[in-house]
Amino acid sequence: MNPLSTKVLGAATLVSSPALWLSLVDRTLPLDVALTRYLVALVLCWAALSLVATWAFPDPGSVPARPEQADAVAEEPLAGDLEG
Repeated sequence: MNPLSTKVLGAATLVSSPALWLSLVDRTLPLDVALTRYLVALVLCWAALSLVATWAFPDPGSVPARPEQADAVAEEPLAGDLEG
């Protein structure tokens, strides 16, 4: 997953929104601290979303089919092959 994708940037903004609010609106937090927190949140959100994307949605063909299941499916008769 691209670290500059909209999903990662949005998640990092959401996670660091309290620090950004305190810095940009309330002016009670220095801007460099808020931006540092945003960059840390960006890295953590990118890593978390990449892991979820890899585990939940693997690339097609990367997970091999088990051979015993493939043989069992091939030996079952089709509906048109039934007699009687």
